[in-house]
Amino acid sequence: MNESTDVHRKQSLDQLSALEKFTEKGIDFLDNFNRFVRERQKIEMDYAAQLKRLVKSYSPKRKDEEEYKIYSSLRTFKGVLQEVGSIANQHELVAENMVQSVFNEVVKLRQELKKERMDHLHEAKQEDAHMEKSRRKLDSCKSQYRSAHEAWLQAKILFEKADSDDNRTKAEVERAKSTMEQKDQFREKQKNEYILQLKNTNEDQQEHYSSKLPTIFNKLQAMEERRITCLGKYYETYADCHKKVLPVITQCLDDIQVKHGQAVTPAEDSQALITKFETGNQPPKDLPMMDLDEPGGRGQTQAPEKDNVSIGSQNGANSLPGRGKAPKNKKGVFGTIFSSKKEEAKDFSHLPPNQQKQKLQGKIDEIQGKIDQEVKQKEALLKMRDVYTANNSLGDPNSLNKQLETIGKKIDLLRLELNTYQEFKDKADGKGGTPSQKSSPTRSSGPPANVPNSPSKERPPSSPLSPLEHEDSFIDDDDFDEDEGTAADPKPVGTCTAMYEFNSDDPNLLNMVEGEVLDVIEKDSGDGWTRVRRSDNSEGYVPTSYVNHL
Repeated sequence: MNESTDVHRKQSLDQLSALEKFTEKGIDFLDNFNRFVRERQKIEMDYAAQLKRLVKSYSPKRKDEEEYKIYSSLRTFKGVLQEVGSIANQHELVAENMVQSVFNEVVKLRQELKKERMDHLHEAKQEDAHMEKSRRKLDSCKSQYRSAHEAWLQAKILFEKADSDDNRTKAEVERAKSTMEQKDQFREKQKNEYILQLKNTNEDQQEHYSSKLPTIFNKLQAMEERRITCLGKYYETYADCHKKVLPVITQCLDDIQVKHGQAVTPAEDSQALITKFETGNQPPKDLPMMDLDEPGGRGQTQAPEKDNVSIGSQNGANSLPGRGKAPKNKKGVFGTIFSSKKEEAKDFSHLPPNQQKQKLQGKIDEIQGKIDQEVKQKEALLKMRDVYTANNSLGDPNSLNKQLETIGKKIDLLRLELNTYQEFKDKADGKGGTPSQKSSPTRSSGPPANVPNSPSKERPPSSPLSPLEHEDSFIDDDDFDEDEGTAADPKPVGTCTAMYEFNSDDPNLLNMVEGEVLDVIEKDSGDGWTRVRRSDNSEGYVPTSYVNHL
């Protein structure tokens, strides 16, 4: 029985050792899988970074942005770059999801399984130690019982010899008998202890092999099955991280193919190129014939008209054929184009007519966009101020006045600038008029009071026409009689106080200083300007937002 018990114990220890090694190998595989996920995530991040560097290196520079807006081939390529950037973002998303949904979860599972495995193995070792203790106690009881039994047998032999020996006294026989009886009692005691311990050990062994050890093995099995199940889910999650972004990547590729690839129009690009470099200049007239048969006209030619001078030949007669050599242009046509940049005029008059118009219209659209943006911001602040006024608990309405004043000043300056460029455009279109009828006000001692009476129109109309604009209709003051002079001075309709200083070189505008009292000749009609008169009878227009009506 001892040999059988030792065999079972050895087998159980071998099984436990095998399970210990197997479960340790399984947890190590989690580390191996996590290293795979980490390297895969790094590949995605590196790929996304390379795509973004590619997009950045091929994105249009600031100097080329205008061409990318004009030509469809460049505009669509910019869209291709944007789609590639979106694809790069999706690969970053793949890497991020792999870390959050797979890598971090595997790390968490590994820690849990490692702790759970240690607990199960510790429990198994405790049970084995308890079983070993029970066996050692049984062996001890068995040894004590054997020793007591042998001592009893020896005492019994001595008693039987003394009893059969006639030479022994009765006292010696009684003493031998008493010793035998004591040994017998001790033997019985050790026997009972051995029997009891044997029973306990058998019960412990039965429980150990039929209940406790299988329970621990089942726990290890459940732990291992949980690890394997989680691995399968992690494989699915790993694939899902990439699968989720495939529709977006596919859509980006479809947009490159359809939205951008099919949007390239050669005719549009050709027309844009023509429009960009079209000068609007008329070609030169036909060259006159040199008639040698005319009397008194030998060797003479009819001088071409001034308007007949060709482009790039505006140096007078010396630039015409047969009238001497024109100054040499060492750079040539392309040399002129790619030479150092000339100083640009504010009205773009340095450009050919058509290009000048395009530049002016672009500037007008740009300023108009800024005005629209400021007006929307102002309207939002006014609505917010109304809300604060209705409910003071939400905020102080006066706290928005400073922002409204700043926006009002911006709008006024933008409108003045818009008016200037619009007049440049009208002049370029041949509609007459002079630029800069109203110049921007200089820096004043404070911001314009553009609350709430500041003009809200997007573009103010032109100020009253100056004598330069109507030279043909200008009449000397001496032609007016006294009654007409009186009629030319309208009566004031009110008074106002200048809240801020205003300075301008435009003769139609009136300079004023802060605190000056002026007569109102004509109220603001919605264009943001008020006509006023000073005490010395000088009058002109001032920004409505700069004055306070009394």
